[in-house]
Amino acid sequence: MTSTSLKIIACLTMLIDHVGAVFYPDIIILRVIGRIAFPIFAFLIAEGFYHTKSVNNYLTRLIIFAFISEIPYDLAFNDGILFHTDFDLNVFFTLVFALLVIIIYDKTKETHKYIGIIALVTISIIAELINTDYGLFGVLIVFGFYYFRNDIIKQSICYTAITIVMVIGTWQYYQVFHFIIFIQLFSILSFAFIYLYNGKKGMNIKYLFYVFYPGHLLMLGLLDKII
Repeated sequence: MTSTSLKIIACLTMLIDHVGAVFYPDIIILRVIGRIAFPIFAFLIAEGFYHTKSVNNYLTRLIIFAFISEIPYDLAFNDGILFHTDFDLNVFFTLVFALLVIIIYDKTKETHKYIGIIALVTISIIAELINTDYGLFGVLIVFGFYYFRNDIIKQSICYTAITIVMVIGTWQYYQVFHFIIFIQLFSILSFAFIYLYNGKKGMNIKYLFYVFYPGHLLMLGLLDKII
């Protein structure tokens, strides 16, 4: 599969997940299918770091669309826009932090590797404190794909370990059984698609995810309010 193929799969599974979250929260299978999306996007962010012509432009695009996506995200999932009771930030912010960690680590790994490690820990904690989607675990997942690049076995082990810790940690925090916590384990199925990645770009639809993410959230949010 090309990176374009993976993006399309991630977008479709994300759409299914969000339709379930907004309209059919009791239909668990929709949320299970949706677990496939984030690991693929995380993998593609790590790959994108190596393939982009300008990492600064890459980071800038992510930042711009993080802010563009926040109002549609709040409209779809929260009780208000920007200022709502359960304050959290969309997944683009998580990807911004993750890419920033990779940039710092990659530039310092040969001479001052400890700086990259400090950046990883610090930025991951910040992502958790300001409540980005997937928080510190999201940042760690993207970094794991970067650090173990070209080794699908180590990537899958790293991802599985982080996911198990995330599930246990979330369950301990809420102290209540909720299916959405445990179905995160199904996200490991995403490696069935990641394994087929051939390292090629595919069709040139760079802005597919950038536009699709806020676009589909805006439509779902408006439909929810209208209905």
